[in-house]
Amino acid sequence: MTAIFDTLYFLFRYIPFWSIPCIIICMQFGYIYWIKEVRWVSYVFFSSAFVNFLFLVYYIIAGSPERSAQWLDDAVRAI
Repeated sequence: MTAIFDTLYFLFRYIPFWSIPCIIICMQFGYIYWIKEVRWVSYVFFSSAFVNFLFLVYYIIAGSPERSAQWLDDAVRAI
């Protein structure tokens, strides 16, 4: 069980390193499929980019890698 939490803490500490590339890639593919008029695929890519943007906003509000992982730890321990 601790391996799962260690992985989650790692992902939450380094949100900008995976979130920003995912946003860029998803927006690009969403635009390509929008031009091709395959709307449902573009909606999937745009939705994924939006979720990654929300992760980035969470990271900015938390203020640091340690605090973002600490907020996750506090939320898990509250449950």
